[in-house]
This record gives sequence, C-alpha cells and structure tokens, in this order.
Amino acid sequence: MAARIPQSFIDDLLDRTDIVDLVDSRVKLKKTGRNYSACCPFHKEKTPSFSVAPDKQFYYCFGCGAGGNAIGFLMELENLNFPEAVEELAGKAGLTVPKDDSITSQAATEASQAKTKARNQAYDLLNRASQYYQSQLRRHSDRQKAVSYLKGRGLSGQIAQRFGIGYAPTGWQNLMTELAPNGSQEPNQEQHLIDCGMVVEKEESKRRYDRFRDRIMFPIKDYKGRIIAFGGRVLGDEKPKYLNSPETEVFHKQRELYGLYEARQQERNLKRILVVEGYMDVVALAQHQINYAVATLGTSTSSYHLERIFKLVSEVVFCFDGDAAGLKAADRAMLTCLPFMEDGRQARFLLLPDGEDPDSVVRQIGKDQLSQRIVEATPLSDFLFQRLGKELDPHNLEHRAKLATDANPLINTMPKGIMRSMMQARLSKITGLDKDTLAELAALKAPITKPQPAPANASVPTPIAAKPEPKTPSDSTHDYADYHMADAESQADDNANYWHHDEHQAAPQMPQDAAPSRNFNANLPKVQNPAQAAIRVILRHPETVRQISHIPSHLSELQMPDAAVLIQLLTTVQAMQVTLGRWPITSEVHIECTPWDAWPMLRQLAAMESLLPLGDHAHQLQAAIDKLLEHHLDERFNQLLHQVAQPNADPATKQQIKTLLKEKEELQKRLKSRQ
Repeated sequence: MAARIPQSFIDDLLDRTDIVDLVDSRVKLKKTGRNYSACCPFHKEKTPSFSVAPDKQFYYCFGCGAGGNAIGFLMELENLNFPEAVEELAGKAGLTVPKDDSITSQAATEASQAKTKARNQAYDLLNRASQYYQSQLRRHSDRQKAVSYLKGRGLSGQIAQRFGIGYAPTGWQNLMTELAPNGSQEPNQEQHLIDCGMVVEKEESKRRYDRFRDRIMFPIKDYKGRIIAFGGRVLGDEKPKYLNSPETEVFHKQRELYGLYEARQQERNLKRILVVEGYMDVVALAQHQINYAVATLGTSTSSYHLERIFKLVSEVVFCFDGDAAGLKAADRAMLTCLPFMEDGRQARFLLLPDGEDPDSVVRQIGKDQLSQRIVEATPLSDFLFQRLGKELDPHNLEHRAKLATDANPLINTMPKGIMRSMMQARLSKITGLDKDTLAELAALKAPITKPQPAPANASVPTPIAAKPEPKTPSDSTHDYADYHMADAESQADDNANYWHHDEHQAAPQMPQDAAPSRNFNANLPKVQNPAQAAIRVILRHPETVRQISHIPSHLSELQMPDAAVLIQLLTTVQAMQVTLGRWPITSEVHIECTPWDAWPMLRQLAAMESLLPLGDHAHQLQAAIDKLLEHHLDERFNQLLHQVAQPNADPATKQQIKTLLKEKEELQKRLKSRQ
C-alpha cells in the first residue's frame, strides 16, 4: 500500500492556508464585492471570469469551469500531483507532512479519520451550544438580569442577534444535560464536550461540570463562520471577569480575531480594521454602526493576526485604553507591526483617556466624532518616536545616542521601501547622525528576524527565587423581543516635537563616565555594584543572556541591592526569547520593563552606553555574574565565621569553611585567567 497523508493533516493544512493569499501570489487579484476576481490562469480570456471566495476558501472560473480548494489550485496551475502540492503548502505553513508507511497505514488512516471526525463533532457541539445559550437568553427564568445588563450597555436585540450573544444560566450541568443527557445515543458525548472546552473534568474527583455558568456568552467564529470557541462575561463582580475557551483542536487563540467574520459579513468593502481589547467593545461599536472592529482573544496582537488583517485591508488602527496596560499593549502591537509595514500599508494608534474604553467613548461622543478620531489616530512612525523618546532630552547627547541605538534596529525590521527610508531620514535629523553612521551602528547589532509566535508547547523559564513583578499601577417578557434565534502625518521643525508631544521633562543628568566615546573600554563601567553592571549589559545587549542557561542560584541569596531586579530581568529576557522565537532587542526589553518600580534606575543604566560600543559584552556580563558569586561567597564566609565563634558550634561548620575557601580559590583562578 502506498504512503498516505492523514486526512486530519490535510484538513488542518487547509484551515491554515488562505486561498486568497495563495492565488494572489501567482495571479493578481482584484477585490470585487465580497470576493476577488482575475482573468483565469487556466484559459485565455480578456474579461475576468475567475473568482475566489475567501469565506468558502474556494475558487471557480465561470468561463472554463475550473474550481476547487487551495490544494487543487496548486495542482492545476503548476502541474503537481497531490502529495507535491501538499508538501509545498505545508512548507509555507511551517508544517511537516506526516506519512503512513505500508505497515502502519491502516491504523494511522483510522486515527486520521477519527481526528477528522472529532473536529467535525467539535464544530457541531459548539454550534449546538451556541443555539442553547441563545435560547436561554430568550426563555430562561433568570434571563432578565442578562437582558438588563445588555440593555444597560446600550445593545439592542438586533445587534445581540447579529453576534449570536447568549446566556449561560447559573448551574453546574445545564449544558451537559442539554447536549449529553442520560441515555444519549452518543455514549462519549460528555468527553466530546470536554475536548471542545465546554465541560471541565476535575482531575482528583473526576467530577464534570459546565465551564461557563451565569455569564453573557460571546461565540467566536473562524473565517468560515464556524463557531470554534466562546468568551463569557460575568454579570457581577466575580473573577475572572472574562473567561475564554481553552485551546482545542479547532481553536488557537493566537490565530483568531473576535468579530472579523461579522465585520466581513456586514461590510463588503472594508477600508480599515480597528483592533480593540474586548468582546463588548466590538459589539458596542457595531451598535453605533462602526462595523470594522475586532478584538484579540486575551493575547497580544500576533503576526498571524496582522497577516490576516493586511490580506483584507491596507490600514489597521489599534485602539487601547490609556493606562499602563493599554500602553504596553500598544507598544507590543507596534513592534509586531513593523515587519509588515510595506509601502502602501498604514498602522495607527488611538489611546483613549485613562479609565475609558471604546464602549464608553462611543456612547459619550457618538459615532461621527469617534470615527474622526480613528481616521486622525497617531501614525506608527509618530508613535514609535513618541514612545522611544519619552522622558529623553533631545539636547542631551547620551539620550540622543540611546534613541539611535533603540530606534535604528526597529526601523531596520521594516521592509525596504519609501516608508523605511523616510523613517531613517527622520531619525538622522533627530540624532544628528548621517545615514552611514546609522548603517554602521546597525551593522554592530545582531541580525533581527521577523517575530514568530511561540510554539504551542513552548514553556516560559521559571524564575529562581525571583521577587514577583511589580503590579501596574424590568420583568416584561417583551424585553429584547427583537432578538430572534440566529441561523444554523505632519512633522514639526523642532527636534523635540519629533519625540513626543507631551510636556517635556528632562531626565536626570548622566555621570561623566557615561559620555559618548568611540574608544569604548571593554572594562565594566563605574556603576554602584556588580548587579547593576550585569543589568546595564543586559539592557543594552539582551542577546548576551543566551550564555546563561539557568539563573545562578546564588543570586537569590545575595543581600546586595538590585540582585532581585537582576533575577527579574534575566527571567523576563529568557521568557521573551521563548515568546518571540529570537532574542529581543533593546527597545523591546525596555518596553517590557517600563511598568517596574525599578524602571527609573534601569533607565539611567541603559543610557550608560557609548554610541558605537566595541566591547566584549558577553565577557562583561560573565565578569559581573562571577563578581556576584564572589560577593555571595564572602557573605557566606562571614556567616560561617560568626557561627563557628558561637558556643557549642557545629563541628561541621569548620568543614563548610574549608569547602568555601576552596571555592573562593577556584573562582579567583577563573577571574585571573579572564584578565
């Protein structure tokens, strides 16, 4: 029997492949209403009759009758056989094609068929769950509190119906009883509900119960309109306020955007997409005829999100709260956006007043004013210089050096083109450095690759004895009668205005030894202690953390100030490497550290770097870590001396002193060999 490709893999591959992107890479498509069209690549014609439907992920030619999915298109266009077409698509999706051999083919085929069946069962159960939740919003005895909440947020029955909003009533097994009743013809129905995330099974007691209880329910749909997960919001003050479905066979939260399917159904010719933070923001904006909002599902904006958005529109606007968490989300979105900023694309940022969200703002000022603010939102170029230039003095050479070393690598992640050249010119004007110097600076930095989402099985390194990260500061049955069951760039002349538009606050003056110098000394700078020396190196050169496979345990035992901050920084950089799939650059680390209580000290240490550093930074970091070990041994030695001087001292203490002295001697030899 010939080798076979499991059907479950083919289904997953087609789910990950956008046929619009595939066809457009070979035949230039033009958007025509909801679909895309072009002259057919399979026969000669002057009038376009070839159509691609993104919702159905299908192509069809009305002239010659050719049609099929992404695999069929590749086979017919490039004369490939089925396995070859699958191999090519899998390579683009970053997947490895599994194949059954002649011995295990039957068993593997059965497993593949079972996996495909499970996916289809999940889609069916999730759809039935959505129907159940919608019916409860119409009929349950406690429905009034859910209806009152929705009406209090200004939502009509029609808009709730459009998004399929429902209600999960109080109770532990309502959904289970509805979809997996006793005596059900499907004996494994409860397990299927567990697999698709709707039911939870306690590991200890094996007790099973509904995941969502007493919550407003928001069904999450994929690009084909299939329900793949849910988000549930509490009606009171319980925690968590929002509860999302877990990752399942059909739901991968880094790939999905809530409201995107509804937006494409409502607006055939989307001009832009507005990214907001929550389900209610999307629905509330739609209530006010702003039908192009989407929300990420409890994650930062990912490269998958942007790939999908820029296939549909050329402009994305990020709208976040103006608090610390909102600023952090905006910073991360900016960094993810940069590699996608081809000429012709736009990204903008709209930060709302602290304490406000799109829902509250649109109710206060209305659709027209909010739409105007969206159109006039801060362009990515301005936002980048505002954020990196925050609290920096444009007349301070060290600060201008910091801006150059922070901004230049970020700008270089952009695709080559007019926009990138204009931003490099702007940086050159602000810092006073010519393009050749900026290019030389960029050459000294490690290569930067396009951010990649973390693998599904990636784990974040666990900090060793690290201190926790600081926290950033009516009863009528006619109510909602209209809800029916849903069917199955301006630039300023002053350099300071390039950086930020807020009132400028000069940063503290840097020490004399931090002045820029092209003859950079490889020795450690004159900082207060070795912990700060290590912190300074990591802040300026995060990639040096690659040589630290695990956080040394002695750091958590040090009494030295800033040792805990060093542990936190090491842990953060390691975690960012896992998330990004590469070592972060300086700006990304600084953005991550901004909310910390220690940030004022970190900011000053980060500025203590010459413009064109030539030192061995890995050597500097290791020297600082070794120095901290020496401090730890000294502290431990003094403790043991105090213990041995006490009456009835433990005889083993003397042996510990001997062992410690030997460790100190070996350390001194290592330190001397590195000089």
